[in-house]
Amino acid sequence: MTNQTLGTFYGVGVGPGDPELLTLKAVRVLQSSDCIYVPTSRLSTQSYVADVVNHYAAPQCEIIAVNFSLAKSSSQRQQHWHNRSQEIALRLQTGQKVAFATLGDALFYSTYIYLLRSLRLTVPNAAIETIPGITAFSNAAALTNTTLGEGLQPLTVVPAANDLDYIRDLIVSGGGVVLMKIGHLLEQIIAIIDQAEALPRSVFVARAGLQGQRIETDLNRLRQAPPHTGNLAVILIAPLNAEVD
Repeated sequence: MTNQTLGTFYGVGVGPGDPELLTLKAVRVLQSSDCIYVPTSRLSTQSYVADVVNHYAAPQCEIIAVNFSLAKSSSQRQQHWHNRSQEIALRLQTGQKVAFATLGDALFYSTYIYLLRSLRLTVPNAAIETIPGITAFSNAAALTNTTLGEGLQPLTVVPAANDLDYIRDLIVSGGGVVLMKIGHLLEQIIAIIDQAEALPRSVFVARAGLQGQRIETDLNRLRQAPPHTGNLAVILIAPLNAEVD
C-alpha cells in the first residue's frame, strides 16, 4: 500500500485552551478532518481540548475520546498506544483524514508523542503531519509581558518542579526559567526564589486564558496560599539582563 492510497494523520496542537489561540492551519485541519481523537483522563475533569475541537470540528466529523494510559507497566502503556494506532491505521486505509488534538504544542510533553511513535511502527508509510501549537508558558509570558529569553541567556523549562536544589541552581545561574507542575510545592518554590533574590523577575500564572485565570506579579501574595493554588500553574522567572554580542 502506498502513501497515495492512505489518508493523512495529523497531530494538532490546539494551544493552551483558548479557541482563539490556534494557528490558521490547526483550524483548517480540525474543520476538514473526518475523525478527531481527543485525549482524556479518568483522573481529570479538564475538557479544554474537547471544547476547542467541538468549536471547530465539522458537524459530520466523528469525535472519539481516547483515554490516557495510567498503567504502571511500560509494556502495558505501549500496548495501549499500539491499540490506538491500529484503530487509526484502519481509518487511514480507507482514506480518512484523521487528527489527534492535544493541549499546547503537539511535541512538547504531549501524549501525542507516544501515539506518534506507535503509529510509525504500525503504518511506516503513513503520511503524518504535526501542527505546532502555543504552549501554556508562552501564553503566560504574553499575558504578563514577561521576557523568556534575552541576549545569550538560556531558557530552561522544568516539566515537574520537584527537585528544589536543581531549581535553586537554575535561578542563581541567571537564565530564564519556566517551572511547570508546581502543585503543593508552591510555598517552597517561592522561598527558593526569594533566597535567590529573583522575586522581582518572577510571575505566577494559573489557568492561563481559561475561566478562573489568576495572575500574580508579586509572589509574596501567594505565601500560605491553599494547597490547590499551584494546580494548572506555571512560574516564569525572567533572565537577568544580558548583553547581546
